[in-house]
Amino acid sequence: MVATLKKFMGDGGAGFDDAHGNDNLHDVLKALSEVAGEKLHAYQATIATAIIGGMVCDKAGTLTNLRTSVAVCGTATKTTLQVHLNGASQGAIETEHDATDGTKQTLALAVAVVAGDLIELVVSAAPTAGEDLIASATILPITIEA
Repeated sequence: MVATLKKFMGDGGAGFDDAHGNDNLHDVLKALSEVAGEKLHAYQATIATAIIGGMVCDKAGTLTNLRTSVAVCGTATKTTLQVHLNGASQGAIETEHDATDGTKQTLALAVAVVAGDLIELVVSAAPTAGEDLIASATILPITIEA
């Protein structure tokens, strides 16, 4: 999202609600928080069970999603990628071995984290001949209500 920040909300076409048909203050602040969030990225050339990425949180926030892309889904067994918080799974994305190569998936999460928490991306099941797994998790510094 690309937006122009104006000094006065009215000049920017934004309001406190949706009455003007434009972005409201909630939308603008949500976009700003998403930019200020942290991302945990990981890549694995040949898909195999392992911890493929991790980070220790610098500050409190909310783990909001897990995303994966599998270039070659492989054969015989699915790819399962979990996001762990302090060693416990908070959610997983499964990509079946017979899925279309290039499959991209997203899992929405709403998991509170605090400074010092350990977040890991873990491949817990791997296919035969699966390739090029890209994964990311997003941690936002604030909680966004709908």
